[in-house]
Amino acid sequence: MQERFIKNKCTLGLLLMLLYVCPTHAAKIVVSGKNESYAGETLELRRYTEKILNSSESVATAKVGKEGDFRFEFDLTNECQVFLPGDAQRGYIYVEPGKSYVVEIPNKRVRTLSEKLQPYFEPNEYLFFIQNPDKKGVNMKFLQFEDAYDFFTMKCLASKGDVDTVQYSVNELNRIFADMTTKFQKNYKDYRCLLLKAQFSDPVQMNTVYSEFGKLGADKTNPAFWDLFNNVFYNLIPNTLGSEDFYVFKKIIETSNAKMLLMHIQERYKMTDVELKELVSIKIVGDLAAAEIFDNKIVVKMLQNLSAVMTLAENKELALNVAATVGSTLVGEGAPNLIGHDLNGKKHELNEFLGKYIYLNICNSRLMKTEKDLKILDRFQQTFDSQLQVVNIFVYDEKENVEKITKGLSGKMQVWLAPESDVLRKIYNARAIPSYYLMDNEGKFVLLRKAEPNDELRYLLLNIFDNNK
Repeated sequence: MQERFIKNKCTLGLLLMLLYVCPTHAAKIVVSGKNESYAGETLELRRYTEKILNSSESVATAKVGKEGDFRFEFDLTNECQVFLPGDAQRGYIYVEPGKSYVVEIPNKRVRTLSEKLQPYFEPNEYLFFIQNPDKKGVNMKFLQFEDAYDFFTMKCLASKGDVDTVQYSVNELNRIFADMTTKFQKNYKDYRCLLLKAQFSDPVQMNTVYSEFGKLGADKTNPAFWDLFNNVFYNLIPNTLGSEDFYVFKKIIETSNAKMLLMHIQERYKMTDVELKELVSIKIVGDLAAAEIFDNKIVVKMLQNLSAVMTLAENKELALNVAATVGSTLVGEGAPNLIGHDLNGKKHELNEFLGKYIYLNICNSRLMKTEKDLKILDRFQQTFDSQLQVVNIFVYDEKENVEKITKGLSGKMQVWLAPESDVLRKIYNARAIPSYYLMDNEGKFVLLRKAEPNDELRYLLLNIFDNNK
């Protein structure tokens, strides 16, 4: 009898321990609202997974009804901030498992042409919000916190970053918002307070910022973490130029010693949190691709070596993705096939012209430069007709405008309208419009950055086709 009691007691204890150790089960979250301007469309809720490559993941989709009603239902274990990406609007709301939210979104607004042609267009923030928010609710608390944060930032600016004023502002933020108690909320507040310090710290005081950041660690689904992370570690190595730190980094990077880099970050910046240490190493090396301090091949090799020595699988993958992004010049790689429609509505593919060199001009009829480019490219087409095919594909454009701007040309060039302009630009990394590409007869990129139609390109084509005889 006593043995059975002891056994049952042990079993109960084990169950209680498992309940304590095991993570909370996911609970349903409902986000609903109404806006007739989106009727018939599919909306998507997303959350950020990392902001080194600005990656996000979908948490739910919802079909908007005829009356404009939409309803997202999804399961999450932990609270987070989600956003509703739009063509010209976006905003965040904070959601918790097991709760429902009624939201408002602005009427659908499509980007203007100038916005569409901007290489780094970002939609406006805070246009997706809780309907009639509870004044004591968490979403209102976040808005109040951001207002207070902005106020204290201005206070610190006015004092020209006086150390006492900065510390006072941080203390006040912590005092006023001491009731932000869940892990997500507390981390959000702590990251923001540390960001305030980072913005007004000299190089000596930054050592305290690094140390405090190391203690806080990484919270990848928290946007406040990424704001702090990118502020503190943006172009870190170039910013150390001329210092002793720089020469340490220089030796490490040039020898592609990934283990030494991780060790240096831990020792120098007190980054004991494994995830944070690995993310910092990816960030500071990835930034070097744009800094022109080191050869791009060295940067890519270092990122590949980092991936090999990292502990966390998602960071291994991230390091390789960053390496692929910063290391891709595309030259020598096969060009993605693309689809367009000519002015008669007939569908075409780029692959139709394999066997010839292909010159691709991604353009828009409203840009003044386009008309001049078309006249030069028309001459190229006539000169090299048997060996070259010029394809002009117009993004964010209408048939009538394209007909006007191409009237009077020889008709030998291909003139297409892009069915999905944003997709096309993403596939070809066409940040600027116009963008130009030259591909060889096997469909591999030959030239990108210096492919603008001019005399220099004409001489290059003469040389290529003369050598191909």
